[in-house]
Amino acid sequence: MTDGASAQGLPASVTAPYQEYQAAIEAGDAAALLDAARRAYEAGEAARIDTLTLATLAENYGFAATANQRFDTAQDAWRDAARLSDRGNADPVDRAWRWHNAATIALQNSDNDDAYACSRNAVQALEELDGDYSEASDFAADAFLTRSMVAMGRGRISDSGAAALQAIGLFERHLDAPDTRYGLALLYAGVSQTLDQEFELATYSLHMARDVLSDVSPGHSNAATLQAALTSARLNLYHDDEAETEAAFARLYDRLAANRFHAERYSEPEDVRPVAEQAEAEERPCCDAQSLVRREPRYPEDALWSDLDGVVYVRFDVTAEGRTDNVEVIGAFPPGVFDQASIRAVRNWRYAPATRDGEPVSRENVETRFDFRIAR
Repeated sequence: MTDGASAQGLPASVTAPYQEYQAAIEAGDAAALLDAARRAYEAGEAARIDTLTLATLAENYGFAATANQRFDTAQDAWRDAARLSDRGNADPVDRAWRWHNAATIALQNSDNDDAYACSRNAVQALEELDGDYSEASDFAADAFLTRSMVAMGRGRISDSGAAALQAIGLFERHLDAPDTRYGLALLYAGVSQTLDQEFELATYSLHMARDVLSDVSPGHSNAATLQAALTSARLNLYHDDEAETEAAFARLYDRLAANRFHAERYSEPEDVRPVAEQAEAEERPCCDAQSLVRREPRYPEDALWSDLDGVVYVRFDVTAEGRTDNVEVIGAFPPGVFDQASIRAVRNWRYAPATRDGEPVSRENVETRFDFRIAR
């Protein structure tokens, strides 16, 4: 999208550097590209040329700055291009493209506040297309994924989940094979569905995410969090009525079988529990630890006033005396916001200890999940 500006009808102060910009593209000269793009954009501002042409020159400047890894400059230029596009009532695809690039570069610069705002504007522009993303098919899925990721990091988990589902649909429509982006969209959707207590949907999303990421991105930084999230969600598929449990898992496997990526690449275990869960069950004491005192964590005031939601996955041991020990956060969304409140809560829990042959023993690697959601 760097060739949309036409030199026709523009003052010489703009056309000269713009022509140099085109020549630099043909020559593959990145330094000259950046210099010419900057001069063309600045000349356009000074000459007060029409808004949409100036937006294209700003986009060219953002593209050139990105190519030269001048990310601070690129962030300003892409944001200018997007704002000018809004002001000039540009086509929604152009507006979404420019806001998406502004968000991506803001993330590159660790400017999460700007990334959040820009990704919101990108998705709002895409929503004007009423579900027809054919003209934005080369970036729409990434734009929704970027929105999902930054919203999750800001504690806007419902917004994250909605954007993740849009990204998943587009990835499934356009990808030839699953990739890391698809796996992350599934993870964010699953976390949001967990907070909504849609556990069958959450288990499906997280199951898919685990299979995809373990395949295409082994050792991914979210692997431990993902496994904890999947274990937590699928526990809710077990019911006192065995027939209900079997029906819930049957629906899960029907969903997995209907996903073309899963049907093509991944097989199902014979047992409804992963092998790791079966092995752990065999090692457990005959009489597991039973909760006696379990108070939920307090909602952190900063998070409450900031209107943040969150999910935290915690692992801990129960000693032979019934106290908790080795409390640690496996993963959290958003990270760092609700961690300490969760740890403090678990440290105060008390249990009737596990027993083996009638004697109290320690119980290791107990996991739990805390949902933080403000009533709205």
